[in-house]
Amino acid sequence: MAPLPQLVKATPQGGTIHEYQLTGGKTSFMRYLGCYLGTCKFCNDIEEASEFVSSIEVSPKII
Repeated sequence: MAPLPQLVKATPQGGTIHEYQLTGGKTSFMRYLGCYLGTCKFCNDIEEASEFVSSIEVSPKII
């Protein structure tokens, strides 16, 4: 049985990055799922997932 996804990072704006252990054939590997407001993307490493979340997050307005 595969382990459950683990939360790796959460941003102040609500974006999240979860770590998934996936199995393909005889190999097990890690993937990272970056999400913000229902838009998600599987990435090969945490840096790629962080860049994705940063690119789609709405920056807070300064008043």
